[in-house]
Amino acid sequence: MFLKRKITVMATVALLSSSLLAGCSSSGGGTGSSGGGGAATAEEVLANKNARTALAMAIDKQALCDVILNNGSIPSNTYTPKKLAMNEGKDYTDLLKDAGYDYNEEAAKEAWAKAKEEVGFDTVELEFLTFDHDSGKRTGEFVQGELSDLEGLTVKVTNLPFKQKLARETKGDFDFSFTGWGADYPDPLTFLSTMQKGGQYANQVGYANEEFNKLMAEAKKLPTAEGYKKYAEAEKIMLDDAYLAPLFQKGASYLEKDYVSGIVNNTWGADFTYTYADVNKPEKVLNLAVSADIPTLDISKATDQQSFQTVNSTMEGLTRIDEKGNVKPGVAEKWQASEDGLTWTFNLRKNSTWSDGTPVTAKDFEYSWKRTLNPETASEYAYIMDDIVGATDAADKGVDGVGVKALDDYTLEVKLNRPVPYFPQLMSFQVFYPQSQAFVEKCGEKYGTKAEYQLYNGPFTLTSWKMEDQFSMDKNPNYWDAANVKLNKINTKVVKETGAEVNLYNDGQIDRAALTSDYVDKYKDSKDFKTRESASTFMLQINGGKGTKK
Repeated sequence: MFLKRKITVMATVALLSSSLLAGCSSSGGGTGSSGGGGAATAEEVLANKNARTALAMAIDKQALCDVILNNGSIPSNTYTPKKLAMNEGKDYTDLLKDAGYDYNEEAAKEAWAKAKEEVGFDTVELEFLTFDHDSGKRTGEFVQGELSDLEGLTVKVTNLPFKQKLARETKGDFDFSFTGWGADYPDPLTFLSTMQKGGQYANQVGYANEEFNKLMAEAKKLPTAEGYKKYAEAEKIMLDDAYLAPLFQKGASYLEKDYVSGIVNNTWGADFTYTYADVNKPEKVLNLAVSADIPTLDISKATDQQSFQTVNSTMEGLTRIDEKGNVKPGVAEKWQASEDGLTWTFNLRKNSTWSDGTPVTAKDFEYSWKRTLNPETASEYAYIMDDIVGATDAADKGVDGVGVKALDDYTLEVKLNRPVPYFPQLMSFQVFYPQSQAFVEKCGEKYGTKAEYQLYNGPFTLTSWKMEDQFSMDKNPNYWDAANVKLNKINTKVVKETGAEVNLYNDGQIDRAALTSDYVDKYKDSKDFKTRESASTFMLQINGGKGTKK
């Protein structure tokens, strides 16, 4: 059994519900009319807008944040998070008033009743995919309980290891799922592009709205203020279609030992940067825990936070972000843009080397980007390069016309379709990191699947990786800025239960521990207790186009 909890103005109400299947229960009279058509398939139901809208409105987001998460997360109706995209001190999300769906139980029931009439069904079973760590399980149970008010709906929760869940979502093999997206760079486009034609989530849920795509294309051509208004119009349309139903903007509560310093909590990109981290101990070893293993180290195929986090620690792009969020030189010593903002030239340092001793060159960047854009690679992140000349045509015309070129070993030229003011920040994102063509081709299909099947040019190198168990990174003595890297080693355990992680922390085996709801109240007065904000949105991903993929 589990508690289905709802927060009201006056009290917290706990309702009992089945831990396996929720649904088929009466709403107690009112709007739950029969569709008269017996059972329907998930594909038939989720193709209906009213059905998707009902799912979006049926979940009490405030209760989810207060009771299940209790970590500083805030309810959200918008895909783009607050405090990410700013223009002259104004937050882009101010343009999204009344966007998306508020929690409204009665309106959800009415929309569900309309869906039953329009599709012609009485009952349907939907599978809900979520993560197999304890927070994912609790969220799954909560969502299952909230949706039990929709008469005739049975929700089956499936908890999967992150890598397996990601694989099913990539194939579109799901009904609806709990998922999250973090900012890759400080602009609304980092979120909205995922729902454009060819974008990761658009592909997974079968989303295709021509008006949305038209507004997005128009927004890209405009100056920032005007472009933000167009993006907001597009986002409102996308949210109204309810293929994505935002739940909350992620916050995080954690414990950290007082001898740890310098870990950067990033607003966008990888969650953390360890380049500047230190421990006030002679051995200079940082011990961490994560809830999921690394799915891949293949830069062209990575789509998840854990892969990007590991890549961010072991490799480096043209630029990097410092502890204050400022763009700093990485592999590129300097760069300049043409007057019209359409041509960027990066001058690479000559002391950046791969872990096999070979130099990192401009050709490694040209090859890496073109490999990502090559349709044979099947990169889900290829769309992030759409502003580069020829990138959107690569699937049909090949990569020869893509506007990235190594002018010589240490000069990279990039041509853009439009001015991109945040281009230096974008270059710090992991998809734009270099790859050695000789090494990739030598490894073949094994590339990125084990520690030894990747080359490293960052502050650390991955030295061991036991699947679903642990991985370790050692300081890279050949990193060009190694003199300023204080840690000698980072050990990371894969721990899927918060209780086990907290025990490891209390035993001194790890130096940081993420906290879920039950543990926040216990440790909120501890000197080790800390919180952080994140430009990440968690949501329901509703597969309204599954039937069209067969």
